[in-house]
Amino acid sequence: MDKTIRAEEAAYDGFRQLAKEYELSNPELLAAMVQYFRVTKADPRHPTGPDLTTSLAKLTAKLADLDKRTIGFIREQEKTYLKPILAEVQAHKVLAAPAASAPAGLSEDQVQELSHWLERVFFKSVQPIGLAPAFLERVPKTNVTPSQADPQLAPTQRAIVAVLKAALKPELLTAVLNPPPKTAPGAAPSSTPAPAGTPVSPPSNPV
Repeated sequence: MDKTIRAEEAAYDGFRQLAKEYELSNPELLAAMVQYFRVTKADPRHPTGPDLTTSLAKLTAKLADLDKRTIGFIREQEKTYLKPILAEVQAHKVLAAPAASAPAGLSEDQVQELSHWLERVFFKSVQPIGLAPAFLERVPKTNVTPSQADPQLAPTQRAIVAVLKAALKPELLTAVLNPPPKTAPGAAPSSTPAPAGTPVSPPSNPV
């Protein structure tokens, strides 16, 4: 049902001009104006007040400022709490991890090589009277010196040799571990020979 609205001539002319600018009919422009004021909550009595564009700009500025403050807060928390916690966790991991150079235990081949080496040490360094006959008979036939020794076993071998020299009586040792004392310059060398068939090697590595 159509209704008629009274308006002053100046207001009517302005209304018609707006309808023309927006390419709307008079009823369409009137409906759009009513909807505009309802949505924007703008007061038509104060046309110089803030428009929608200005309000949106201010809202955008406030959101941008809030975003900056939020990012700043997160970074401060990261610097104050998160990074120290991560550094402490990483330090615990490093301390808990085994050292790269730490031995993981002897392999079967190393155990076998060390066992054969110890047999050769006893065979060459201890007088036959201190060894079992079966051992004296077996070792020269079954125990062969490897062409290349494992360098990782050297510290263990030196320690074993030191224990043998300290534990066994000198008269039980051959010249390999109990070399004859050095003679003074001009003195006659010792006439006590090493046992026959006993090779002499440096005390630190007798075989």
